[in-house]
Amino acid sequence: MKKSLLLLMGLLLIGFASIAQTKTISGTVTSADDKQALPSVSVMVKGTNAGTQTDVNGKYSISAAVGSTLSFSFIGYLSKEVVVGSSNVINVSLSNDSKQLGEVVVTALGIQKASKSLGYATGAVKGDELNQAREVNVANSLAGKVAGVSVTAPASGPGGAANVIIRGSSSLTGSTQPLYVLNGVPMDNGNSASPTNVPGSGNSNGSAGQYGGADLGDGISNINPDDIESISVLKGAAAAALYGSRAGSGVIMITTKSGKAQKGIGVEYNTTYQFDKINNLTDFQYVYGSGNQGLKPTTAAQAFAAGAQSWGAKLDGSSVVQFDGVSRPYVANKNNIDDFYRTGGTYINTVALNGGTENAAFRFSANNLTNQAVIPNSGLDRWSFNLGSNAKLGKKVSADVIVNYTVESAKNRPNLSDSPGNANFGITFLPTSLSASQTLSPGYDANGNEIQFDVNQFITNPYFAANKFIQDTHRNRIIANASVKYNILDWLYIQGRVVQDAYNDRYTRVTPTGTAYLAEGSMDDNSTRFSELNSDILAGLTYKITPDISLDATAGTNFMRRNAEITNIFGSSFAIPFLYIIPNATGQRNSYFNYKTRINSVYGTADLGYKGFLYLNLSLRNDWYSTLSSPTSTKTSYLYPAASTSFIFSELWKPDALTYGKFRVGYAEVGGGGDVPYQTSLGYNVQGTISGTPIGQIVNGSIPNSQIKPRAIKEFEIGTELKFFQNRFGVDFTYYDKKINNDIVPVTTSISTGYTSAVLNIGKLKNNGVELLLTGTPVKSSSGFTWNVSFNGSYNNSEVVSLASGLTSIQVGISRTGNAFIQQVVGKPASQVMAFDYERDASGNIVKDANGVPVQGDLKAYGSGLYKYNSGLNNEFFYKNINLSFLIDGKWGAKIFSATNYYATVNGLGKNTLVDRDKAGFDAQSYYGNFAQNVSGQFVEDASFIKLRQVILGYNFPTKMFDNKIQGLKVSFVARNLAILMKHTTNIDPESNYNNTAAQGLELAGVPPVRSYGFNLSVKF
Repeated sequence: MKKSLLLLMGLLLIGFASIAQTKTISGTVTSADDKQALPSVSVMVKGTNAGTQTDVNGKYSISAAVGSTLSFSFIGYLSKEVVVGSSNVINVSLSNDSKQLGEVVVTALGIQKASKSLGYATGAVKGDELNQAREVNVANSLAGKVAGVSVTAPASGPGGAANVIIRGSSSLTGSTQPLYVLNGVPMDNGNSASPTNVPGSGNSNGSAGQYGGADLGDGISNINPDDIESISVLKGAAAAALYGSRAGSGVIMITTKSGKAQKGIGVEYNTTYQFDKINNLTDFQYVYGSGNQGLKPTTAAQAFAAGAQSWGAKLDGSSVVQFDGVSRPYVANKNNIDDFYRTGGTYINTVALNGGTENAAFRFSANNLTNQAVIPNSGLDRWSFNLGSNAKLGKKVSADVIVNYTVESAKNRPNLSDSPGNANFGITFLPTSLSASQTLSPGYDANGNEIQFDVNQFITNPYFAANKFIQDTHRNRIIANASVKYNILDWLYIQGRVVQDAYNDRYTRVTPTGTAYLAEGSMDDNSTRFSELNSDILAGLTYKITPDISLDATAGTNFMRRNAEITNIFGSSFAIPFLYIIPNATGQRNSYFNYKTRINSVYGTADLGYKGFLYLNLSLRNDWYSTLSSPTSTKTSYLYPAASTSFIFSELWKPDALTYGKFRVGYAEVGGGGDVPYQTSLGYNVQGTISGTPIGQIVNGSIPNSQIKPRAIKEFEIGTELKFFQNRFGVDFTYYDKKINNDIVPVTTSISTGYTSAVLNIGKLKNNGVELLLTGTPVKSSSGFTWNVSFNGSYNNSEVVSLASGLTSIQVGISRTGNAFIQQVVGKPASQVMAFDYERDASGNIVKDANGVPVQGDLKAYGSGLYKYNSGLNNEFFYKNINLSFLIDGKWGAKIFSATNYYATVNGLGKNTLVDRDKAGFDAQSYYGNFAQNVSGQFVEDASFIKLRQVILGYNFPTKMFDNKIQGLKVSFVARNLAILMKHTTNIDPESNYNNTAAQGLELAGVPPVRSYGFNLSVKF
């Protein structure tokens, strides 16, 4: 008995001693590579549920007993275990894990997750890949870099919008552009004439149509690439479902750089200069000159009547009178196009300061971009400032503030398509017997009037369009993001976040005094004030349910408030010539429009993990729309669920060659189109006055539908990721099936209704396809030479499943020629290029009229204006401090109707008009004009191409050359859009679409593509 009591007392003393030795351990976790602090590192007491995370400065604090083991783990780094000893401070340095590098993905709401846990496909681009060989619009830099993402730029110059389509078109008539999310919160991608979802705007930033227009840029172009840490592309519904009704076309997540704790203040300077030269793809005939019916002009009047016509005689060098009454040699001027466009250039400078302490850190950058466009008198200047800061406000509270401010001014943005002020049109179709620089420049006479060279007043002198027309935009924009996070427990936190995206735009368009078609001139002055406020409250937890089962969960609510106010003032007939202000216009009218929309949302996620090899991801979002409320409908609430799973089978079964193997599957539902106002009821604005009394106007072009609802998108995807030979070779494959139901489609109605269309939920569209990413390191030698290669490819098959009962097609675009269209046709892929075929007899022979001209046949679907196949091949070579990389971008399976070639044929400039031209009795001018009008299908071309998209050759100077006073110095030669390696189009770039709407497959006299060459210098102190 005595021995038992002594044993019991001994055990109690040992227990009390153990309790007494439980203490608070604190420390800092850093990266072994660059000594930078690592935030969000998981710190666990091994064998228990106790744990915490490091803060933004890498600091942690946890209670643990002496002798217990602390486990430190972080995505992309090797885990480390440390036994608690006598010291109360344990600092840890984590090394990169080559198996996980590049495996951190920024997902919805800005949450970072391990790639292995995701049950859906994503794409990622590092910020360093965007800030060397640059585009003025950073979205264009994604071309060829992400599987399943098609990126093209309308033929509108470097300041234009980007056309980004993810996994095919997500709407028959609405916007197909993705949602851009900056630091976890949506940003507007609209512009001066088209803020997001303004009724009547079409939400088409690259705006041009049948009668022309202009591309005023987009919102994503306001972001400075130097400020971008990373871009994640959430391609499928399972990845993007947490954004609910706004995620129908995919999501592009942009994370900007923020401050990090370091010794002293770090300074980074990045400068780039690139010069641009047009890539003139025209190959016209230089045999015949200006004139009509095969004859040279003999008087100035005849030359003026011929104008842009190249139906004259053969060029023989004789002296021929021209439209200005001056006789000049009748010879070919082959350099008109090259001489008109100047050498453009882009000069970019960024200075960034980075610094901070353990409790607070910041990064501030200032950037200036100056672009001189290839079109004379056209360019863009942009200043942007970015602040990323974070602070620890006590042991449990942290705060982040991110502010991006942009001021952008664009001068004389080019007109597109059939706009009378389209300088590209006039110079493209100028007869080669006229020297543009001798006869047309500077575009105006001593009185300031246009030098007109054609009897058609709407064919504007290109020099006059460039030098006298005004089409300017100015934008002030601020995106401010403030968040506060409170760690209630080691495993539980709550966060509040407020984000304001606001801009003021001004768009000024002047048709100058002296313009041939409007001698007294006119002016549009458009002002837009836009704001979107997003407020989030979010709770999250990271908890070990058991040693084998982990749970990461969030629950939150979002309140979105969007306001837009648009004022337009128009004036015509300037009383005082050349004074371009509205008060000087004798005929004035104005309009005012204001709209406010709201979306209230709740959402939640739950990610379960089992032993690090099996994961289940669940999410749910519910949106309530202010835009869907009406007297006859109370259905304003829509639910968007998502579920996906990831199985790392290589943790259980791993053949010798296999390093990593994962299987994933996901399903989700998202929406779109429900946030467009005034679809359920009438909207009104004020349109001028009569005798001082304001005039009210209905803004709806379509009959309101009180029962309208968002389009519903359901998507299933399945895929696998494989890595072999210690990550030397990798495969990522995805199959997806996406169905769009109840698309919101305007259906044409009788004009007697007072409307042009009615809005109905009738459209059904489907997309399915595959995505493939291959990565490899074929060579990695001990001498310092490494060769990395990656290939991404995708295939998308779309089909218009149905429209309204009895309706087999709807038109979404029309060419200025009037004989080619873009239609959504039931049973066909989306965005069909429609044109007239030949009439044929029963034997298949072409039917001709009495003059031998082929007769117009039926309207034929020639194929989709959207690419089916997209690919990118990137090679990177490293040898010691030298690196060389090049990117090849290819697209196949799209058609384009070339109105450029149509007009070249009608005007006698195309090489095709040389056939039988000098044949006796043959009226070539009449024949080819009628032939072009009758059989427009001859101008539908295969838009497939392969391009050398990017080349970078760089050298990293060893820091020891500068006694380590400089942390980094890199000089690079950079080039973009160097060469078209393969194409099937004649006289045009295959990517010459003039807008980014559903009407893909139309072009006309766009800004020529440019090759860019330059240098980049990056210095870090």
